[in-house]
Amino acid sequence: MKNIRDDIFKNLCLFLMIGLGLWAPSCQDPYADSTFTAFEELPMATMLRQDPQNFSLWVELMEHADLFNTYNLNTTYTFFVPNNDGVKRYLQNNGLQKVTDIAKDDAQYLIKYHTIHKVRFDQSQFESGTINDVNATDDNLSIEFREGGLNAIYVNGTARIVQLDVNATNGVVHVLEDVLVPVRETILDRLTEDRFSIFHEAVRLTGYSGDLNTVYFDATDASGNPIEVRYRFTLFAVSNEVFALEGIQNIDDLKSALGVESDDFNSMDNPLHKYVAYHILDQVRSYTDLARFPEGESTMNINTKASNELLNLSDIGGSLVVNYNREEEKGVNFTQSNVNCKNGVIHEMDNWMPLFTPPRVTVIWEFTDYPDLAAICTQFQNPSLGSTYTKVINQGELSSYTWRTVPEYKGNAVSYRNNRGADGIWYRDALNHDHLRLELGPSGWIEMETPVLIKGSYRVVLVYISPRTSTNTGILQCSIDGRRLGSQFVNSNSREDRRLERQLSSSFSFDETTSHTFRIVAIDGRLLTLDYVMFEPVD
Repeated sequence: MKNIRDDIFKNLCLFLMIGLGLWAPSCQDPYADSTFTAFEELPMATMLRQDPQNFSLWVELMEHADLFNTYNLNTTYTFFVPNNDGVKRYLQNNGLQKVTDIAKDDAQYLIKYHTIHKVRFDQSQFESGTINDVNATDDNLSIEFREGGLNAIYVNGTARIVQLDVNATNGVVHVLEDVLVPVRETILDRLTEDRFSIFHEAVRLTGYSGDLNTVYFDATDASGNPIEVRYRFTLFAVSNEVFALEGIQNIDDLKSALGVESDDFNSMDNPLHKYVAYHILDQVRSYTDLARFPEGESTMNINTKASNELLNLSDIGGSLVVNYNREEEKGVNFTQSNVNCKNGVIHEMDNWMPLFTPPRVTVIWEFTDYPDLAAICTQFQNPSLGSTYTKVINQGELSSYTWRTVPEYKGNAVSYRNNRGADGIWYRDALNHDHLRLELGPSGWIEMETPVLIKGSYRVVLVYISPRTSTNTGILQCSIDGRRLGSQFVNSNSREDRRLERQLSSSFSFDETTSHTFRIVAIDGRLLTLDYVMFEPVD
């Protein structure tokens, strides 16, 4: 039987590890004398050591980095571990003779880059695209499925997984054919390649170099204290070779093709500024993310950083195509996708991709789909949570939400929730596993900007999480640009916890293509749990 004092000591060690920072560099392995095997099976580091034929070099690297015993701790890891052949190739490619030739700080960073902490990410959870949970260097790894099924799954597009789901007592190992090379370049760093010189110059002239070269932005919290937030971007890049197909050989040719008449490139109305902004999304969108269409739809529009300008995405014969012209039966294709960067992802396109007038299509607008919200959440739209994540949003903390509570200083009025799968079907079925929670008080209200909507008429439907209550609670009223949307209704229901929808209007018209102010008034001030709004075109 284990000694109670020993258990207390071990738990204290784990607590100190979390409090001081699991990944703080040190001169020696801080857990060399405090790790333990609490189960019949083996913890991760010990398990790897017992297979020297495959992992002796990686184990040597863990020891060199003073991290070996860290991976025996009673916590949870997803560990992408390269086999010996992969480590040998890495050493050879970097002109190194042995593992210990790697500087200790670099060895620590390399191991952490292969690690997702506190999450068990099994093969059954793999989807093509970016992994929601960041790794221990605060980066997103990506999964790519190629032809060949489970034998052709790649991490970051470079390292094939040769063995899946090797279970340890404190997590899971996926064995790689090659070492993952940590991504340190920003989007702007990638654009400094000679073949992007024209696009890079356009980015520089229009003032987007700063955003595309920044990983962390300085901000303040609700109390005015300085904090760092991390925004990630998506860039649709155009190479010089593609520009040449349009007779564009330099930046002056690009200006001419766009009809630029002013050198005020920082003006959002300047054609060059609009062109560059049109190629940027202010959140990470992998190829797979871009190909997720609303149910029953094969085309959608997405906002860009260019004011009131949209990209159109379509599924054409099983391929994702940008700005597809149905009369000419052609569009813009991806020549390379999911190029990981420290602050986002690049997709390289086969056309110079000028501004395009998209068709009116069904728009799904999530109340949580804002980059500044994503930047402050440690878990955002994550499908694999082990426990429910809630982030309370303070008044003034984000620019995307404006609200008034009753009484004025009511706390916990607005919060973001990312649900785990075990939270019940009414939560599990929420779009992207999250929803917005409001407790604004009687007659309190909140306002948000919708995505850009093409002018015309739409059926407007609100989808929400409806908890079971004995009495009617959560009464709300919606409006757009001050125009009332239907009548007030009740968020809760008397039957069972479930996900419901409410038609707010059978035909709501917009006279111009722009975004709109959506207001929700909490009539009784009780809890509102809201998922998304659908705008469906009607004739």
